[in-house]
Amino acid sequence: MVTAARSDHLLLSRAPYGLSSLDGLALERAGVTDLNGVAARVAGLTVTNLGPGRDKVFIRGMADGPVAGQTQALVGLYLDDVRLTYDAPDPALRLADVERIEVLRGPQGALYGAGSMGGVVQVVSRAPDPTGFYGRITGEAAATAGGAPGGAAEMVVNLPLLSDRLAVRLVGYDEIAGGYIDDAALDLQDSGRMRRQGIRLSTLWRINPAWTMKAGFLAQTIDLDDSQYATSGPDAPYTRRRGLREPSRNDFDGFWLSVDGDLGWVQLRASSSIQSHGLDARYDASPSALGFGLVDLAALDQSDDLSAAVHEIRLSGDLGARTSWSAGLFFSEYTHNRTLSVSDGRGGAVALQQHRRDHVDEAALFVDAGYAVTDDLKVTAGARLFRTGLEHRSETTGVEPFAGDDELVGVAPRLVVEYDRGPIVFYALATEGYRGPGFNAGSVGPGGQQPLRAVRSDEIVASELGARFSLLDDRLRGRAAVFVADWRDIQSDRFDEQGLPFTANLGDGRNRGLEGEVEWRAGSWTLDGHAVINDPELTRPDPGFALGSDSRLPAVSDFSVQGGLAYEARLAQATVRSELRLGYVGPSDIALSPTSMSRSAGYLTSQIGISAEIGRWGVRASVDNLLNRDDDTFSFGNPYYPPGDISTPQRPITGRVAVTARF
Repeated sequence: MVTAARSDHLLLSRAPYGLSSLDGLALERAGVTDLNGVAARVAGLTVTNLGPGRDKVFIRGMADGPVAGQTQALVGLYLDDVRLTYDAPDPALRLADVERIEVLRGPQGALYGAGSMGGVVQVVSRAPDPTGFYGRITGEAAATAGGAPGGAAEMVVNLPLLSDRLAVRLVGYDEIAGGYIDDAALDLQDSGRMRRQGIRLSTLWRINPAWTMKAGFLAQTIDLDDSQYATSGPDAPYTRRRGLREPSRNDFDGFWLSVDGDLGWVQLRASSSIQSHGLDARYDASPSALGFGLVDLAALDQSDDLSAAVHEIRLSGDLGARTSWSAGLFFSEYTHNRTLSVSDGRGGAVALQQHRRDHVDEAALFVDAGYAVTDDLKVTAGARLFRTGLEHRSETTGVEPFAGDDELVGVAPRLVVEYDRGPIVFYALATEGYRGPGFNAGSVGPGGQQPLRAVRSDEIVASELGARFSLLDDRLRGRAAVFVADWRDIQSDRFDEQGLPFTANLGDGRNRGLEGEVEWRAGSWTLDGHAVINDPELTRPDPGFALGSDSRLPAVSDFSVQGGLAYEARLAQATVRSELRLGYVGPSDIALSPTSMSRSAGYLTSQIGISAEIGRWGVRASVDNLLNRDDDTFSFGNPYYPPGDISTPQRPITGRVAVTARF
């Protein structure tokens, strides 16, 4: 398999990195449609459980808090040439018609720039095929114990326009996930219903044997009629009591264009993408109603409008038989407009309002070169010279308007040494990642206490030792690594005493860990497993931010282990596949404010599924949460309520049946 997540191409089986790749067809047959399902199949990937379109993604225990705010994302999420996140949550694109998903661990500042401090997740869609017309239609029905039913419809059409040269591919879907949380105070049953609708159109044009152009467009909308957390106590595990509903919406649109060409002595790749991302969310802020001058009910409404444009040109080639190189230029512009307002939630007067606008531009020059010292030993070094600029403007009720500018100029290097001994590849690497500076809107803390007006940039320096192996005629393969990462001036999105968001510098932190992945094939059987052990901690708290006695970094578990057993056989005219997956995710801390923390106990995951394909027809049946556990997966949902009062239980046991017709 050839991987693309490293901004160049190499065989996954030889990759000297913490890199994993999942086959899209295998995910499709297992019914995996989002990154939560992916996280159950690769080591070190964590997805919070605030709700579809509201989650954050972490890799290898490097986490900065439970919610997405003004800080840039720690993990770069990509669909082909489109970056999906800047300082917004995962847009939760449905994983429809996907070729593969790649997870690259560790900071990737030299290759991807700002916002890849934890790593990169790349979704590679299936490219248009100019050789033939075909497609498929899938319908799915789902039933949840004690919850509302759901379902999905998905269509894929591949249409050649010029034989062997030009084709388009259309993907469309409409999905409903029924709610399963009751609100006793509002007399609501099965709230938290999610509807996800999307379309993706891609084009491939082989201009001539040396040049290819690709273009695409995607649009998706997620609507949640309420949040999906419950309250602890006698109403647990699937009931809560709140004064207001908490709906949310996530709209994502993107367009991309790329050109690949062979200039003889060098390969060229030029790409551009633009995107817009709209977010709306409401929090029930009634516990702080008096503080806002309201009587009984209070609602915080947050609206975000984000837009970005990214351009990159890259050249790559070889200098003789032992040296390979790549170099290029990068430029991006990003604008984030946010409005916060506090009212009684019933159309009354607004008690507080905040408008802020942040404009970020980044320019970079990058170069990477590899030299084969011997047939077995190779050294690769690279660096990224970058400048990130920020312009901030904000207005808040009762606070003087503020305007500020800042910039970060630096170099992000990387070094990789690999020793290839045939069935085993050993490697050592050192990399860096970074995020630019920022500003806080609203009030600032007294006497140097956070929130401060200015937010310092943060940086991760990481090193890793690992090995990748393929033994017994490729029947046994896997990867193991030990890693350490030092994190300076950690940026984290937090909430002040009124429950209003701000960004803090927590201090310095470190994570040390071990991870491994293994797969064994024996005839029709496949056994796989992965595990990770983290030790994320705050080593030097910032004197202006009190975190209490616990020094754990938030929102990720100390360890997790997951695995699966699959069987595939040919029975008469059918190909039958079955799979059982089990896992355990360890406890994690959820830091909410300077002085309060809550802890999520570990939880078990379980799934079983079977699928069959007969000619042009396919059928799939699966059960999620087979053990029907109601463990708390994420002890956060609303900053205005005591942290110990909130839990996010696993969705109750859910059965799904899907039928696919191919044409």
